[in-house]
Amino acid sequence: MKRIFSMALTLALALSLAAGARAAASAQLVRTFVYQDALCAYVDISGTDQPITKADAEIGGRTFPASGTLETVRQAGFPVTWMLLVDNSNSMPPFRADAVAFAEGLAAACGENTRFLLASFGDSFSLLAEDVPAEQLAARMAEIPMDETVTRLHSSISQALDYFDGLPRTGNELRGLIVLSDAVQYDPGASVSYEELLERINSSDVMLHSVGFGADAEALESLSTLTKASGGTHQVVGDGCTAADAAAVLAEETGGLYVTSFALSGFLPEEGTVSVTFASGGELMCRAAAEVDFPTADGEAAPAPEQPEVPPENTIPPSTSAPSGQAADGEPKDDSPEGDGVSFSADLVLPIVGVLVVLAAVIAVLCLSRKRSRSASSSHPAPAPESGPPPEEGIYVRMEVLQGTYLGQTLDFTLSHELTVGRDPSCDIIFADGSVSRCHSRIFLANDTLYLEDLGSQNGTFVNGSRLEMACVLRSGDEIKVGDAAFRLKF
Repeated sequence: MKRIFSMALTLALALSLAAGARAAASAQLVRTFVYQDALCAYVDISGTDQPITKADAEIGGRTFPASGTLETVRQAGFPVTWMLLVDNSNSMPPFRADAVAFAEGLAAACGENTRFLLASFGDSFSLLAEDVPAEQLAARMAEIPMDETVTRLHSSISQALDYFDGLPRTGNELRGLIVLSDAVQYDPGASVSYEELLERINSSDVMLHSVGFGADAEALESLSTLTKASGGTHQVVGDGCTAADAAAVLAEETGGLYVTSFALSGFLPEEGTVSVTFASGGELMCRAAAEVDFPTADGEAAPAPEQPEVPPENTIPPSTSAPSGQAADGEPKDDSPEGDGVSFSADLVLPIVGVLVVLAAVIAVLCLSRKRSRSASSSHPAPAPESGPPPEEGIYVRMEVLQGTYLGQTLDFTLSHELTVGRDPSCDIIFADGSVSRCHSRIFLANDTLYLEDLGSQNGTFVNGSRLEMACVLRSGDEIKVGDAAFRLKF
């Protein structure tokens, strides 16, 4: 056991050295969609001041280079369409001045290629104006009556997305829906459930943002959950945040997004997983993954991907098998480059080779230890079990939700193999939160001990405030955080 522990520490040191050889940049695919035979991506890149000079998208085993340079929305003047969806219920008049101030601030902060649509909701969604000049946006906002007695927030958001689905797109424009509301709703006989709306928001090419008013914390938290599922920005006016501040923050975050596209040349994959790598001067900076709804021709299944070409010299070939800890998003847990056409320097390859060597040594020690354990067991056979049905194996685990919207069917589990944690309905522990990856982490049982392992998630897995770098032992009552969701397991 001491030898195994020593080897594990060596592996951790090698991993940290390899990580240090790379830039500490991170990327998130905020919105990714297909438009006219091209994959368009809006990306949030942080943690580096080096210019991104190369981007490659890997889809269905093929690699597509970016078309043109990577620029921000502000730098390139890309088109942005905003729909302001305003709550016109009779609880909103106290916040009218704030809503007007937000509209005025947003119109002033956005570029000339910004298009504004104004809509309201109460008993139903209503489009008030399709093209509002920026200088008239605040005045038109002030005219909304705000006298409805029924507030169908969820149904109206769904109807607003329906409207966007039928709106012709201008190039790779970024589309945003901004809900301005106190989030208090009265929605009898809602046409869409909260869970259905979460799923639709998560897959839509429209980015949802929200500006909250009032002091109903529970209602505002529900609105925040919807916004985070879209990767958008949720702000509450008050407590130091003015309406003008909220408008400036939203305009700044949107203008700072990077935009790029990848020509697909008619390729339509069967699966919707896209992995994009970003490099600077031949050095891998970061990568990000997302699920994309790819169209099919005449309703037929997408064609199978062609075999990838043999990679040129000084590149790392694509992986032929997935590692055991692969994330559900289709992205390997390590940051090593894959796919033809992504080049890397020797300074990056050497640390990775070192990690692989150390990892092979650890696996060899573990296999030898298990072999000895089996030999000892065979020389001292266990006593025959008593008659009667075998007891159910596993450990009883009870879950306590600390933060986030939990969609699972139970809080009690008998853990005999593993429990997966994520946003996907196939997981055992499901959270409806955009900060949680589809398959975020797993809790598994080995030698009567519970372990927690991150599955290459975007936002990481934390135990008692410490981010996981490798599988760790869980103790009853440990606080586990996945994205913005948190829970405890007691066993």
